[in-house]
Amino acid sequence: MPPRPGAEPSSFPEGPPVQERVAALEVLSPQDIDARLGDLGYRGQSEARRAAAVLAYRHLRRIRRLYLEGIEPEPGTRENALFLGPTGSGKTFLVELMFREILGVPTVLADATQFSETGYIGDDVSSLLSRLYEAADRDAEWAACGVICMDEFDKLATSRSDSRFSGQQTTKDVSGFGVQRSLLHLLSASNATFPPDFGFTSRIRSETLELSCLTFIACGAFSGFRGTAENMTHVERVGFGREPGKGGARDAESIATRITDEHLENTTAFSRYGFIPELIGRFNRLVSFNPLDAATLGDILQNNVLRTWEREFEHEGLQLSVDPAVRDWIVARALKRETGARGLRTALAPVLEAAAYEHFGHGRAATVRLVLKDDAVHAVRD
Repeated sequence: MPPRPGAEPSSFPEGPPVQERVAALEVLSPQDIDARLGDLGYRGQSEARRAAAVLAYRHLRRIRRLYLEGIEPEPGTRENALFLGPTGSGKTFLVELMFREILGVPTVLADATQFSETGYIGDDVSSLLSRLYEAADRDAEWAACGVICMDEFDKLATSRSDSRFSGQQTTKDVSGFGVQRSLLHLLSASNATFPPDFGFTSRIRSETLELSCLTFIACGAFSGFRGTAENMTHVERVGFGREPGKGGARDAESIATRITDEHLENTTAFSRYGFIPELIGRFNRLVSFNPLDAATLGDILQNNVLRTWEREFEHEGLQLSVDPAVRDWIVARALKRETGARGLRTALAPVLEAAAYEHFGHGRAATVRLVLKDDAVHAVRD
């Protein structure tokens, strides 16, 4: 098939044309995508998985209609999604499995904390497109079929101050608002330019990337957002009639709390939290992730965390055995720390590292068993 009208010749390197790449993608239904997630070890988050599976399916259909059927996307149909939920609840892991592993489209995962407004230390937003270009083997059309995921998106929120908006777009801003303003164009424009060499030199001209099929996903824990949304509906009183325990020191909010649909509908709360309203308005789907419960954490521990270590022990000629009491102890520690699946590895790693230090590299077959004694996990060699 001939190149799309208006595309620059430099966007078409030697190699499979984008039509062949798109045609080779497996066509999966949302239910098929959800099932594949389970096969790849993703656990829990049934509601979020359903929403994400539909998002992935629509992304696949959109690029197939464009490159295989010649149907241009309708204006304003860009897919931008915001995933909100506590740390360790599987937000970025879901994106990575769904788009990079299952769909097989170019996928970039970036940390929002490393970006700054153009002209300051750190990457600017256009480098996201440069990374996507690299992930697509420097094929601009194939990159346009990809996905960008910005993790730690909530870290772009800054302290509340209406004065920041009075001079908007007139001066540079080293705070997160500068990056927020830069993202506005990326989330709504039909195309954007980017430096193919990440801006290291000025001799290479910028490339243009079509954005009509690009899916942008932002992920963040948004700690404290629930309290911000709820406090906006609370009327503060002083003197007589004041409710005890409210209005003084703000109640401490648990890390592992769910942001409900009711909280997400409070768009003013995002502004109070520290986001430009126009930016939040660019996201047409807001998906809330639940804190992982004990049963889901136990499943992740067995099928993801322990299985990885078991294979490593097998390579050393050792068999790793974990008592049920140890599993329960690890899950309880993760729940207490409110760090989700990350807490499982945090609790388990020191014990297994100690066992590896003692028993790896000797070439002797044995069974290493993890047992619970005096509220501590010990490795015993049988």
